[in-house]
Amino acid sequence: MQKIIYPKEPDLFFKETRKKVEAYFKDNNFKKFGGRKLLMKYFILKIALINIYTAIFLLQETYFSFLPFIILGPLSIILVINVSHDGIHGVASSTKWLNNYFTLQMDLIGANSFVWKKRHQFGHHMFPNTLAKDPDLSQSNLVRILPGIQLKWFHKFQHIYVPVLYAFYTINWIYIRDFVDFFSTKSLIKNIPKVEYVKLFVFKSVYIIIFLFVPFLFTSLSFKEIVFSNLLMHISASYFLTIALVPSHVSEKSVFIQPNEIGEMPYSWSHHQVITTIDFATDSKVMTWLLGGFNHHVSHHLFSRISHVHYPRVTSIVKETTKKYNLKYSHEKSLLKAYVSHFNLLKNNGG
Repeated sequence: MQKIIYPKEPDLFFKETRKKVEAYFKDNNFKKFGGRKLLMKYFILKIALINIYTAIFLLQETYFSFLPFIILGPLSIILVINVSHDGIHGVASSTKWLNNYFTLQMDLIGANSFVWKKRHQFGHHMFPNTLAKDPDLSQSNLVRILPGIQLKWFHKFQHIYVPVLYAFYTINWIYIRDFVDFFSTKSLIKNIPKVEYVKLFVFKSVYIIIFLFVPFLFTSLSFKEIVFSNLLMHISASYFLTIALVPSHVSEKSVFIQPNEIGEMPYSWSHHQVITTIDFATDSKVMTWLLGGFNHHVSHHLFSRISHVHYPRVTSIVKETTKKYNLKYSHEKSLLKAYVSHFNLLKNNGG
C-alpha cells in the first residue's frame, strides 16, 4: 500500500494556534480532560438509558410499547459520541481505567470499540477525506459521493433513496461491518489480538440478550413485535448518527484529497485537517452538548487530545487564527443547513 507523506507546514498557523490553546489551559488552570463535566454528562445519559429501558416493561401492554425502543436509539448514540468517543481518544479522564470504562459503553450498545478505534484514529484522523485512506469514505456503488467514481444511471436518484439506506446504518455497523473488519481478508485492520475476538462475540451476545431476549422473556410482546421494535430503534439511531456525523466531511463544501503518484499530499497536515473538515452550529450549546462537540469538528481534528467539553473556546481560537493566515474555515450556521448541504452534494454528484 502506498505510503502517504504530508509536506512541511508552510506557515506558523498550527504552531500559533497550539500556543494560544495551551495558553488558554494554563491561564485558566484547566486540564485537557473531560473531568467532572463529562462524568456528570455520563451519569445523566446512563440514568436516562436505564429508565427508558425500564419503560419497555412498564409500557408493554399499551399503545406506547414501541416508544422506549425508538428513544433508546438516539440516546445510545448520544452516549457513545459524548463519552465513548472521548474515552477512545484518552481524554475523557486522566485515569486510564476510566477511559477504558467509557470506551466500553460502545461495546454495550453493540458496536465494537476496538475496530472503531482503529478505523477512527489510524484511518480517519490521519487521512480525513483522503481517497483509499479514510475508511469513512468507503462506499457502496449505490452511492456516488466522490466525483471520480463511475457514474451510474440510478445515481441521479441517490438524493432520494440514500435517506432510506441511512435508516439501516447501525444495523449494518453492528451486525455486518464489525464482522467484516474482523474476518475479511480485505479488512484494513490487521494483527487483531485474540482477546478482541472473544470480546467481539461476548458483547454482541450481551447486546442481543439485552435488547431481544430479555424483552421476549419478561414482557407480553411477541418476538415479532420485539424484532420490529428493535428495527425502529435502529432506524432512529441511524438517522441521529448520520445527522451528527455526515455533514462534517461530506457536503457541498467538502474537499476530497488525492495524493500524487509518489504519495505526497498537496497540503500540510494542519492545513489538510482544516480544508477537509466542516463545522456546524457551533454557537448552539444544545447541539454541542448533544453531539459531544462533533459540530466543532475542525477543533477535534486539530486537537483530538483535548476533550470536547473545551471545544467552544478552542473553536474561537481556531477561527481567529485561520482568518489571520487566510486559511479557509468552513462552517454552516445550523445543523439543518449542514444536512441539506450533504444532500445537495448527493444531488450534484448524481449527474
